[in-house]
Amino acid sequence: MDTVVKIGNISLGSGCPIVVQSMTNTDTNDVEATVAQAKRMVAAGAEMVRITVPTLHEVAALEQIKNRLRHDGCNVPLIADVHFSPAVAEACASIVEKVRVNPGNYVDRQSAADENMSDSEYQAALDKMAAKAKPLFDICREHGTVLRIGTNHGSLSRRIIGRYGNTPLAMAQSAMEWVEICQQNQFDNIVLSMKSSNVSTMIEATQLLHKMMTDRSTVYPLHLGVTEAGAGLEGRCKSAAGIGALLLNGIGNTIRVSLTEPPENETPFAHCLVNRVEKLKADISAGQIPYHIDEHRTLTVCSDATDMDALIADVASITGYEHYREKIRNLKIEAANFDQNTLQQLEDTILQACRIKMSRTEFISCPSCGRTRYDIMSVLEIVKQRFANYPGLKIGVMGCIVNGPGEMADADFGIVGGGEGKVVVYRGKERLTDNLPFDEALCKLEELCEEWKRNFRR
Repeated sequence: MDTVVKIGNISLGSGCPIVVQSMTNTDTNDVEATVAQAKRMVAAGAEMVRITVPTLHEVAALEQIKNRLRHDGCNVPLIADVHFSPAVAEACASIVEKVRVNPGNYVDRQSAADENMSDSEYQAALDKMAAKAKPLFDICREHGTVLRIGTNHGSLSRRIIGRYGNTPLAMAQSAMEWVEICQQNQFDNIVLSMKSSNVSTMIEATQLLHKMMTDRSTVYPLHLGVTEAGAGLEGRCKSAAGIGALLLNGIGNTIRVSLTEPPENETPFAHCLVNRVEKLKADISAGQIPYHIDEHRTLTVCSDATDMDALIADVASITGYEHYREKIRNLKIEAANFDQNTLQQLEDTILQACRIKMSRTEFISCPSCGRTRYDIMSVLEIVKQRFANYPGLKIGVMGCIVNGPGEMADADFGIVGGGEGKVVVYRGKERLTDNLPFDEALCKLEELCEEWKRNFRR
């Protein structure tokens, strides 16, 4: 049975339209700026708006933001994005229509012993997590609030990793633990998501979770997104490859395209992606399959798109879908409305997004939010220009510590926002420096990249 949930004035689930959402990146305590940005996002097509609530201090601002929007006739459902603090989630649950929590944040302080738990110790940890979450279920039930259980590849608990590895299966199992806890509490008002900066990881984890729920005959709505997708062409290709692949497979109820750009830039491409996938599905159902794969596993995609966003959506969605089913080795695009140089650039970018061919540096960057304390968009552009010529190397540019160090595990090196206007340099999950000014951090990053290049060439 597919479950439908009601989030404000929006229904989410089987048979309902795909819902597009985005997230503010203003300081939540700046009520005026956040209200203004939320309105711009809605005007650009956002059907739900997520707002970060780092501490209890921001809860009052969240309520003011909602009241201002409602007073001004903007009834968009609001989502509180909460990390680390169950108390903050509980406070938000009586204010907004939806609260997002991360399973990895509902565990006690983790230790190395968590990786080698006996079955009884493992169950005891689950029981403790369930008890900690029960007040949140009660408040959500009282106020009709939806709970999004958002599992991130970079913030899995050591308990989960110890049993299942740092894998897509571990992500799906982490979510299913929460599904079982919710059901034990007779709470079904939930949405789930599997986020990763790696397209294949995100697709596989979501597919696994969908199958697990299907096998239990209760499928909750799924939110889709490739986290830390980046900016520009790269960010759109990576997002379309992951989200589009799942939508083509009939999985997903709400989406967010995460770009390191102003959030109002995200929703036009997201709507384009949904529309192009619907067209592709209709064409395929009618026997008009717009692509083929030869004996060398080269995928050729034919597109009638007349604008770049539509072309990206077509080709990246099909590539992500087919590469997950059976690995492809190359990509060729046939699109009469675009010149060959544009098509070649898009081919290379999509192959890189799916990690089929790494022809340049890969940049993993978060879209930023109210927790970010530096100009991540400007810094990302500087990093991309300075470190473009390290094919095969993955560099992260992260806004803050919430997902930064965790998702940095998928990057070779990178920077994470630290103090005001400063960043910390990492090697994978290993913190290498204290808070540094950008110039010093980029010099350190260059040293690491040059060392990597010397070792890579040996």
